[in-house]
Amino acid sequence: MMELMWQGGYVMWVILAITILIGVLGVKSLLRTRELEQPDPVLETSIDAILFWGVWVVVIGLLGTFVGIYQAAGAIVAAGQVGAALVWGGIRVALTPTLFGLLVFALAALAWMALRSRYRRATA
Repeated sequence: MMELMWQGGYVMWVILAITILIGVLGVKSLLRTRELEQPDPVLETSIDAILFWGVWVVVIGLLGTFVGIYQAAGAIVAAGQVGAALVWGGIRVALTPTLFGLLVFALAALAWMALRSRYRRATA
């Protein structure tokens, strides 16, 4: 796992930081919905922030992939003729941020849906 973090570049550390932020928002929102008696706009915003940051993780992951492919293409051009295995190995590493970004987004979307549903039931 740590090898993928290093291979994915600096973008992976940004993705990790936002993942931690999403986790903190999720736990705080879950705890606040337990004691909810009336609508709370701050809590609602906190729940929506989970989805917001989830989308940003995907955007950052895509940006990391494009930067990685651009760098890999530059290295391939500089090296001249290279084997297909080397090219695909570089592309595989470049796709790592997007893969992680999509995974984090999927989990954030599920958390958002569950918390949003819980919030609506509590305030109904």
